[in-house]
Amino acid sequence: MASSRLERIGTIFTRVEGLLSRGAMKPDDRPLWFDVYKAFPPITEPKYARPNLVVKEIRPILYKEDVLRAKFHSNGYGLAPVSLLNQSNETQTKRLVQQYDKLKAEGIPEDEIIEKAAQAVAVERHSYAAEKLNVTPKNPDSVTAQVLAEADIKNIFNNK
Repeated sequence: MASSRLERIGTIFTRVEGLLSRGAMKPDDRPLWFDVYKAFPPITEPKYARPNLVVKEIRPILYKEDVLRAKFHSNGYGLAPVSLLNQSNETQTKRLVQQYDKLKAEGIPEDEIIEKAAQAVAVERHSYAAEKLNVTPKNPDSVTAQVLAEADIKNIFNNK
């Protein structure tokens, strides 16, 4: 079947502009986008025969911390979630890198450093979590304070 190949000759803008200039389309019937396109034309005209963009290869960027994180996660160690609202605390990943650097400076073998650094971060995480659980209410006589004092958070989902 024969079909029209007008999309290869010009853009939709030039075809509508031709229809308007020759009287084949009334100015009241022009598309809404026509005036906007005419006022703000694109930098490069969207033609069918435009050559493809040259895509440059992206260089891989790796830092020493990335290798450390990969080793840490490949060994099955997980990190706790980070609160993005709390900007005062360092992230656990940053603490892991600091522990790693400290242990490496002490001369510990590479195989043991990851495990020891992960254990040190886990101990810090558990101590921080314990501090969070032992929150003292401002008003100990309130109903909320009494309910929290009686609540067993650690065993909340266990069947009684």
